[in-house]
Amino acid sequence: MAFLVDPIEYQPEFSSFISIISLKILLLNSKRFPMNPTIAFQTNQNVTLEFIPASIGDRILALLLDLLIMGAWGIMGSLLIGKLIGGNIMDSNLTISLYILFIALPLMFYSLLSEMFMNGQSIGKKVMGIRVVRVDGQPTTISDYLLRWLLRLVDVWILSGMVGLVTMAIFSGQRLGDRAAKTAVVKLRAPVKLDDLLPAQNEYLDYEVTFPQALLLSDRDIITIRKVILKTQHYRTFDLLAQTAERVKQVTGIQTDLDDWVFLNTFVQDHTVLAVREGVN
Repeated sequence: MAFLVDPIEYQPEFSSFISIISLKILLLNSKRFPMNPTIAFQTNQNVTLEFIPASIGDRILALLLDLLIMGAWGIMGSLLIGKLIGGNIMDSNLTISLYILFIALPLMFYSLLSEMFMNGQSIGKKVMGIRVVRVDGQPTTISDYLLRWLLRLVDVWILSGMVGLVTMAIFSGQRLGDRAAKTAVVKLRAPVKLDDLLPAQNEYLDYEVTFPQALLLSDRDIITIRKVILKTQHYRTFDLLAQTAERVKQVTGIQTDLDDWVFLNTFVQDHTVLAVREGVN
């Protein structure tokens, strides 16, 4: 059962020509190979999780935010080093060393270190609500982040990022680095529609409740269960999921062989339906 749960010399004429050709390829392939609405993978517990791929627009905005942060770091670092050395910018080996150590290296490794220490996110990705995950459901490793970072030169910086745009259009949102590392950038927040907030009455009337004991728990308890489910979607905390399911069974007296994931989702849905029916009556 599936649950739906971001130094090459510039050549203007050549780059512009390639950009025009690449854009045409991008448009053609976006029609022939439309981006999949979800990315699905199966966990070790044989549960299929589905994520919404981050849009190209989300990834571009995340990149622009990261570039803004990197630019601010570079400017502030240059001003501080300039004051420190008293204006002798390039006459000292110390000056060059300071620039390499405090400006060049941090900017070079920004994306790699951000994803490693922020669980697949940079500051830009965090703001946009997107994250790097493995498409096979396994935890993302340092080698995955390293491979994505190495191929970033080809995807992002060569030909003004057109290589990345074309490959993302062809491979359902994956650039070359994602394909090589078997990763994808997904949304952490599913888009909310008005229809989702206003469920159809007929749906509740026809719905068959599996666990009538769901009303034994309060709305606050259900909110806590929802948070556990969302945390498991994002971070695969199946131990916490199992503990929560066991606690719910103890409190309600429910005995079931359903998978913990299916059980808790069904329990929450039953509570919602029963609460609505009670409100109508």
